Formats: sequence, structure tokens, C-alpha cells
Amino acid sequence: MGGASGVAAETAKVCAAPSALTRAGFSLPRLARSLEKKEPTTILVVNSATTTKRLTDAGAAGSKSVALRSFPSYIEETLRARYPEGGVVVTTRSQPRATAETIRDELPAMLAEARPALVIWQTGTFDAILGAETSIFSDAVDTGIGYVHDAGADLILVSPQYSPRTDFAFDIGAYTNALRWAARLGGVPFFDRYAIMHFWEDEGIFDFDTARPSPSLFDDVHSCIGRLLVGMIVDGVDLRTLGSR
Repeated sequence: MGGASGVAAETAKVCAAPSALTRAGFSLPRLARSLEKKEPTTILVVNSATTTKRLTDAGAAGSKSVALRSFPSYIEETLRARYPEGGVVVTTRSQPRATAETIRDELPAMLAEARPALVIWQTGTFDAILGAETSIFSDAVDTGIGYVHDAGADLILVSPQYSPRTDFAFDIGAYTNALRWAARLGGVPFFDRYAIMHFWEDEGIFDFDTARPSPSLFDDVHSCIGRLLVGMIVDGVDLRTLGSR
């Protein structure tokens, strides 16, 4: 991964994943220019999760509610260390239970407010739960890619997460495939979080088949997701020599 080798070394022991799932494949020229100019650089993470996650940690002193740290915070921490003069700030916009269509309609306002150099868009979860038409889903994502590029930002698409406890209930695969094709046609990197987490389950790296996930599991998984995304980001920045879109 070229310049991402340092990040890969950091994540090799616990956060291992097939390189085909973590390479950018497409450059991130807008982000690269912002970092090169050492300008304040905003990364906007858009997802359909709830804004605050807490789990109950049963320790020696009894149960207590623990605030959880999600992957955007790890992205910010790692990129600030790698680009200390770039002023990297990661901003999250959570739209609970939002479909791709809903996010698409909100994107112009989000982009105008945040003025990001990079958008990380996780989508597909609630489209799958609702059984939305994949053609409508694809059209929404395609339009969203256009909105992001028109706003002068780069984009990474992120698939839904994998969970063996819900995998049987709805077909994530159709929406993941739609995201993969939208990314390829739109010339943007695709982070297949579903495939990566499935790999971790198969390899015994993490056990997701539990009714009560611990705070440490959540933290470890989000730390790995964040660091692998940083690897993809650095790879995309290093590919800038391929030229702008």
C-alpha cells in the first residue's frame, strides 16, 4: 500500500484483513491537496446509526453504563498523528434509521455546512431492513456520489456491518453489491465492512455471535475499523499521482 505500510504494520496483529478489502483502488485528490496545503481538513462521516451508544459493563463494583467510542474518533486520532500540520477534524452526522434516499436528500445541506475534503458514507443497513428496491437504493447512492463531488469533496462508501445474529433476517448482500458497483462506476473507494467483519468471524479474530457484546469488543472492533479505514485513506492520498477526476 505504499505510504500506508506504516498503518498496515500497526494493524497486522489484531486488525488483519485481506488486502483486496482495504486498498483504495481510486485516488483521493481533493483530500490530498488539502493535506499538502496543510489547511484545516474536515472529514465528514455520514451514517444511519444512533448518535450515542452505551453498553452495560458488569465489573467488580457492579454494572455501569459505559459510553462507547466509535470508529470516527480513531480515524481522527490516527490521521492527526500522521498529518500533524493538516488540522484534521472528523465530524459525524448520524441519521438514525435513515435510508440512502433520506441521506441523499440531506447531503447538500450537510456538505454546505461541513465543507469537507472527504466524506465517509455508510449506508444500506435500513434499506436492507425495509427491503427497499435495490435499483432505488443504487440511484440514491449514485446521486449522492455526484453531490459529494460537486461540492469539491472525495468520498469513501462503507457497507453495513456484519452480525451473525441478524444476518438471516434480511439480505445485506444485495445492497453491498450495489454499493460496490456504485463505487466502481463513480470512481470512489469502497470499504466493505461487512466482508471484513465476516472474515474476522470466520478466522476467530472476533466473536460476534453473542447476545450481550462487551464494551471491550465494541471498542476493539471500532478501533480496527477506524485504523483500516485510515489505511485506505492513506492509500487513496498516495494514489493522487494518477490524477484528479
